[in-house]
Amino acid sequence: IQTDIRKTIDLVQQAEAAGVSWITVHGRTPDEKKSPVHIDAIRTVKEIAKVPIVANGDIFTPNDMETIVAQTKVDGIMSARGSLANPAMFAGYDVTPLECFNDYVQIALDYGGFFPMHHHILLYMLHGRLTAPERREFSLLRTMAGVLDFGKMRRWFREPHSSIPPSSN
Repeated sequence: IQTDIRKTIDLVQQAEAAGVSWITVHGRTPDEKKSPVHIDAIRTVKEIAKVPIVANGDIFTPNDMETIVAQTKVDGIMSARGSLANPAMFAGYDVTPLECFNDYVQIALDYGGFFPMHHHILLYMLHGRLTAPERREFSLLRTMAGVLDFGKMRRWFREPHSSIPPSSN
């Protein structure tokens, strides 16, 4: 959205005139980072639009999904950070089940990749599950072996993962 809602409405109407099938509305202006989304602006776009509208912003739980749909009457929702934090949100989970964490760790081990990316995603997935000292400890991990050790100490894993030597992390 734009600070001036009329500019947002103009953009929506231009997109519709160009033939879009649907529009996703992020409920913050480009300058806003962690401010609450502007529900009223999303609702205004929904009221004037001729195509389906998808709301985005501040969607972290199933309840958040229900609330934004009820408040704006949008046709759908999109979640970015919320989906990173809880890939099972759309299955009705408020917090990432350890099974998802387990599955992601196994996929990372099976396919490899850039550890900082995996670490970042896993840290998102563990949001709400770790204490502040545990978050600090997890943030200092530098290898998948360290992640495995961290999870094993908490008995998070249902079965052994690929053989990786123990880490000093």
